[in-house]
Parts: sequence; structure tokens; C-alpha cells
Amino acid sequence: MLKIDPSIIIVFIIVWILVAVLTKTVFNPIRRVVNDRNRRIQTDREAGEEAAEAYQNNLQKIEEDIKRAKASAFSIRDRLEKEAAKDRERMLSEVSQACRERVDQARQELKQQVQDLKSELKRESEQLAEKIEERLLP
Repeated sequence: MLKIDPSIIIVFIIVWILVAVLTKTVFNPIRRVVNDRNRRIQTDREAGEEAAEAYQNNLQKIEEDIKRAKASAFSIRDRLEKEAAKDRERMLSEVSQACRERVDQARQELKQQVQDLKSELKRESEQLAEKIEERLLP
């Protein structure tokens, strides 16, 4: 039969005592540190994912705000261009009207000057005719 040597039992008991002591003094603290580390890593990973999600949400909001601002800027620019075109047309019509008035006024002045010159020429021609008459008919 098989003989069990008492030293093997003592070694076996010492190994189990060593395992128990190492478990309480070394392995359990290491497990606690590893578990704490894994929990912190998981918490940090979740916080990172939340931050990335918040970043994406903020980025989308900013892009939408930029789109709205561009649309608003384009509409304001279009409105201002239309107002500027209306103002330009109004100013052109005012200038055109003022020019027409000045041309009409100049025509009236020219007509008046022509009439004045005609009447002066008529007077001078009458005076000249009288002088010619006096010289020819003494």
C-alpha cells in the first residue's frame, strides 16, 4: 500500500498556511487595488463617453447656430441690397427730375433771351430803317 510520509503532510499544511497568509496579506490587497483601478477606469471611460457625446451635441448646436447666422446674414444682405437698389433708383429719379427741371428752365431762359434779342433786333432795325430813310429822303 501507499505510505504517506508525515513530511509531505507538513509541507502541504505549510503551503496551505502560506497560501492563506499570502491571500490575506498580498493577494486580497492587490485584488482590491486592481478592482478599484478597474472601477476608476470604467468610471473614467463612461465620463469620457459622456464628454464625447456632450461635445458632439455642442458641435451640432454650434453648426446649427452657424447655419442660422449665415441664413440671417444672407437675408439681411439681400434686404440691404434691395433697399440700396431702391435708394439708387429714387436718387436717380430725383437727379433726373432735377436735370429735366434745369433743362426746362434753361429752355425758358433761352426762349426769353431769343424774344428779347428779337425785340431788340426789331428796335434796332426800325432805328436803322429810320436812319436810312432820313438819309435817302432828305
